[in-house]
Amino acid sequence: MDTLYARIGGGPAVGAAVDALYRALLSDDRLNGYFAGIDLDRLKRHMGALLSQVLGGPANYTGRALRAAHARLAVSQAHFDLVGAYLVGVLAGLDVDDEVLAAVRKVLAGVSADIVG
Repeated sequence: MDTLYARIGGGPAVGAAVDALYRALLSDDRLNGYFAGIDLDRLKRHMGALLSQVLGGPANYTGRALRAAHARLAVSQAHFDLVGAYLVGVLAGLDVDDEVLAAVRKVLAGVSADIVG
């Protein structure tokens, strides 16, 4: 059986999703402050690796644990939900099927406590 990663188009699709996600996040004044002074290329590589892994692709994520990576940011639940909505919207815009969207929503729900705070 194909992984969700393979079904969406693998690395190229994940790359397109990550690029579109960060364009959206950086253009939103409610969120762009979180990215001030951040190495966006590095962050996008981490996000791409994490998203790939979540979807059953290569397990190449080598970043910090999500709690440690977000601890100093004091991310609000509203902002976490907004980022999640952008991610799901970007994936839906790339014609990702409902099963993939449901899997991403499930992961977002599971990591909320590690990021919000």
